[in-house]
Amino acid sequence: MKEFVKSLRHPSPLPRCFQWLRQLLPPLCWQCKKVLGGRTFLEPSSPFLCSNCLLELPWTDQDYHCRQCGKHTAEPNRLRCQECIEDIWELDETRSVLAYDDIVRHWILQLKFYGKEHLSPLLGRLLALSFQNSNWLEKYDILIPIPLHSSRLRKRGFNQSLLLAYYFKKNLGKFAPELQTHWLRRIRATRPQTELPLAERLVNMDDAFETSLEVQNHQILLLDDVMTTGSTLNAAARCLKEAGASSVGALVLGRKMWDSFEDRFPDA
Repeated sequence: MKEFVKSLRHPSPLPRCFQWLRQLLPPLCWQCKKVLGGRTFLEPSSPFLCSNCLLELPWTDQDYHCRQCGKHTAEPNRLRCQECIEDIWELDETRSVLAYDDIVRHWILQLKFYGKEHLSPLLGRLLALSFQNSNWLEKYDILIPIPLHSSRLRKRGFNQSLLLAYYFKKNLGKFAPELQTHWLRRIRATRPQTELPLAERLVNMDDAFETSLEVQNHQILLLDDVMTTGSTLNAAARCLKEAGASSVGALVLGRKMWDSFEDRFPDA
């Protein structure tokens, strides 16, 4: 992973006026608070993180993850793991950028529950950086962020997945799939997944989505901030496939890694 991070570059050159301002007013690293030098504006994580903090993030190694559910595996290049075989898994494949742990978990929780919308450009940048050396996105033509129910949206004021999708696409430009925000709707107000035991999360999202027939014959990529059991993304994928989508994959910023069945279902 060290070689991967070192190969990253800034998604696009900054305008000269911004480069000039950065030299006059260098930003601070959002993690270690170190002053970013005036000439670091072309580093991949600028103006958010220093190169050391970028390297220390818990990046996921795609070779050692299950292709279908994104769970960590001991063997490389697993198409399906034991969890996928035992569960009904609607997603064709899942890709996570970072492990949902430590600073990544803190950032996501701050964004979702404490109104720290200023974190979304950083998190969207991290999503985009993971695809600089990959053609994985080429198979998808539509990008759909997981929607919130209208009652949750009014309470929170924004949809964090939509913010991530916006900055993800802004960083990748023409290489990102077309963004569609109205093809998938949340029609049932569900209890927050974070308030439920893991076993109840698997059924909490049943019949929670409705989709447009425009998804027919499209290769859909769902985007969400975090994945734990996968119930939200699987419910959305089921709805899209029933409406005629050709394939449905998932991209998440953070993936909760379960080491065993007992960790996932402690009361089982």
